[in-house]
Amino acid sequence: MSLFDELKRRNVFRVAAAYVILSWVLLQVGDVLFDTLELPSVWGKGLFALLVLGFIPALFFSWAYELTPDGLKRESEVRSDPAVNAQTGQRLNIATIAMVLIGVGFAIVNHAWLQPTAQERPAAERSDSGPATTAPSDASIAVLPFEDLSPEGNQAYFSDGIAEEILNVLAGVDGLAVASRTSSFQFKGQRAIGIPTIADTLDVRNVLEGSVRTAGDQIRVTAQLIDATNDQHLWSETFDRELSTENVFAIQDEIARSIVAAIRDQLGVELEAPVAVAAITESVDAYALYLRARSLFRARSDFREVDLLLSRAIELDPDFDDALAMRAATLTIAPEYGVFLYGDAETSSLMSLELAERALAIDPDNALAVGVLGLREDFLLYREGDTVALPDVVRRYDEALALDPDSLNLLNWRGHTFLRMGYFDRAEQDFAHCLEVEPAMVPCRNNRVAAILLSGRAEEADRAFSEALRFGTIGADMSTLMMVHQLGREDAFYMQALRQPPLRGWLDMGELHEALESPGADHSVLRQRLRAHAEALGTEYALADILIALGDYDLTSFTYAFWFAPYTDYRRSQGFKRFAREFGMLDYWREHGFPDRCRPIAVTDGEDDFECE
Repeated sequence: MSLFDELKRRNVFRVAAAYVILSWVLLQVGDVLFDTLELPSVWGKGLFALLVLGFIPALFFSWAYELTPDGLKRESEVRSDPAVNAQTGQRLNIATIAMVLIGVGFAIVNHAWLQPTAQERPAAERSDSGPATTAPSDASIAVLPFEDLSPEGNQAYFSDGIAEEILNVLAGVDGLAVASRTSSFQFKGQRAIGIPTIADTLDVRNVLEGSVRTAGDQIRVTAQLIDATNDQHLWSETFDRELSTENVFAIQDEIARSIVAAIRDQLGVELEAPVAVAAITESVDAYALYLRARSLFRARSDFREVDLLLSRAIELDPDFDDALAMRAATLTIAPEYGVFLYGDAETSSLMSLELAERALAIDPDNALAVGVLGLREDFLLYREGDTVALPDVVRRYDEALALDPDSLNLLNWRGHTFLRMGYFDRAEQDFAHCLEVEPAMVPCRNNRVAAILLSGRAEEADRAFSEALRFGTIGADMSTLMMVHQLGREDAFYMQALRQPPLRGWLDMGELHEALESPGADHSVLRQRLRAHAEALGTEYALADILIALGDYDLTSFTYAFWFAPYTDYRRSQGFKRFAREFGMLDYWREHGFPDRCRPIAVTDGEDDFECE
């Protein structure tokens, strides 16, 4: 007898078919059961893996054993009887058919009654932008990152930059709701899931997708606007031009205008024409370098690479004011992240001043350059102490935001200054505005948690902190360390402490946590130990916040940490009052109103006093 006939006689083929059908049924039931119990996806993958691993043993079992009228027996113990074999095969056929019917019936029930429709699903499952109880507005759009079709496939930053510039232009059109860059760009490389699904997730009706191909001195940009309700094109066009900045910006302008016209003409939405796209440089290579640097600068990563890219861009176009302003910002910010690009913070500060002034000489309305002057003066408070007043810093930020109200950096910088000055509600407004424009802006999300917490809404702050953790947008500075302490997140406190330069290698974070729980006690010995530890690391410059909380009121903190609970006694001290007077905070309060935590006190002799809770 051949092997095939023997496999057939022993019902191996029938067992294989029955096993596959049974596995299919089990996977369907498991999918619904695991989803109902809200179990992680690994459970479904585990069930699938077990069923796959069990297939070969099942075939071996069917070869070695046979089901007889007397029960299950080894095949070698059973006398070959065609009638018995036929009876066993018939039973397997019936069992297989029954399992097929069960599986089909379950699939029908699951589809008809157990699975919610897209409209019935909770909004949180469909969009991260909040509840969506109605159909998206006709005047809503998401701009997906454009595909890079260059021969080498290494121009993604360029194609993404073009898409982002179009998004920025559309965001300025009054009445047009544009999904944020973060929300749209999360679908980079995921077009296969389909435009309707993407639009449903982002709660928009229209989606713009496209591609960019550069080869030699030619550029081809293809763009198509899709109505997600029927997955049909409202507009599409291909632009073949000579590669020049004039043509690149002209293409962006034409695409933005065509989109607005298509939505207006085909969907009947009244929209104003977008503001014309202005060329920011005459050098294509400088523009490409700027786009690469901008993505790194936004992420606050690899400052050395950012500085290198921008310096090369400025060499190609010395009048590229946006590159000058961004390089000035990089040189100002980098030392606060422990990156000293040119020897020390003072050298970087002087270079940033020169770059910002060059940018403003080219364009007096360059908002980032104006803001950098404020940021530089802000940081001078840390390093020189008596050269700048906080009202001057706020004035710089106000001037810059008047030029560019949606600037992420400017909103964060001014919000952070408001936070330090005790204006928690104003700070929260700036951070919330920042996150409306860019939900993934790390410092804005981190600082917003602090603003909510300091406003007295602890439960809301705790939820915002958890959301920021899921987003991956929690900072690593001393203010954040004090924030998680106030939240009561002890494990998070230890993790944050490990990230602080002056605490690296400190062997008892629990001791520090307990000391901050009782700031009024005598912590002089602990302060001495902390100083010695930080001095050995060369990081004593970053220790002021902790030392003040532990009783060293002669020091000065320029962060918002001093508004947290461990600093209650410090806020009542002469050291804090001296700080508020010397750096203009008290003058600003008198002119613009005292924050909720502080109030003026009238005295009969000398200067009017104040007190803070």
